[in-house]
Amino acid sequence: MSELYSNNLDLYSNLTAYGHFCPTKLHIRNPQKFVAWTEENFTYVRYNPRKPIERYGLSITSLDGGLSGNPDLDSLPDYNKENKTYLHETDFNVPTPVYDYPELKQILDPIKDSICRSHVLKLDPSGYFPPHRDYRRDVFNTFRLLIPLVNMNPPRHNFVLEDKIMRWEQGAMYFVDTARMHYLFNASFEPTYMIVINAILNTTTVDYVLNNLKYL
Repeated sequence: MSELYSNNLDLYSNLTAYGHFCPTKLHIRNPQKFVAWTEENFTYVRYNPRKPIERYGLSITSLDGGLSGNPDLDSLPDYNKENKTYLHETDFNVPTPVYDYPELKQILDPIKDSICRSHVLKLDPSGYFPPHRDYRRDVFNTFRLLIPLVNMNPPRHNFVLEDKIMRWEQGAMYFVDTARMHYLFNASFEPTYMIVINAILNTTTVDYVLNNLKYL
């Protein structure tokens, strides 16, 4: 095991020591207003267009600061194989105009230099992610922060972490241990919206989460 890999696991353990689903004090006060702003000003594009699932995204950071979704919202393993590239999540670190929404910018600016491949995720009715884990051994170098926005709670939408259905305060930021098996499904007649932040695993981002935990 490399020293870097060992250090990353130590850093991640500092987060999971407080739980695998942790609310923070950070939040967007009016998530419905933010969602309406994104829909009025931008165009959501299909998430992982190789699969016919009702999932769409809007990049908060991207490879070039643009909103095309290509390759920001594609499957990186498939895209790299097809195009003979070697892109990693950490390469998608240029803020897009979505980043500039005042409340979102205020939340993320303290870790701006450590944010990568982040987006607003929209699941239309019947949209889902099958059971999966977000990390694979030697690429354990980021972690997930989620902000549920609209229509995120059961029974209309189910986000399952291991064997538990999560309940959210919409607009609040959460650390979620997505190294654990998880899946989600929109069983309603309305879209589900959430923000997915990928943060580079380092002392700055870990301290950012721990210093802002809601119950500490």
